[in-house]
Amino acid sequence: MGRIKVVDHCDWRMAMPDSSLLSLLKGKRVPIATSCGLGSCGTDMVLVVQGQENLTPIGTTEARTLAEMEAPANARLACMARLMDGDIELEVPEDSLQV
Repeated sequence: MGRIKVVDHCDWRMAMPDSSLLSLLKGKRVPIATSCGLGSCGTDMVLVVQGQENLTPIGTTEARTLAEMEAPANARLACMARLMDGDIELEVPEDSLQV
């Protein structure tokens, strides 16, 4: 079992392992934008504050999209990253919030 915290949105809450960050964020009512859900649009970028080691490794599609976006090293796409186990603290940039 793990926990998730989203800066400015929710304090530490329980999170099921093997869940995508996107499903965890939506479950915590964080208004994250999403378009394709396949890791190529980049609308659901999040920043990992702590717990990067508790996420699945970055795959080819996610790495390519993040590189094209010139995203910071701690960036992940919520639709592609899955919680393995443990705690994760995230920040959702303004550009990734649903308006």
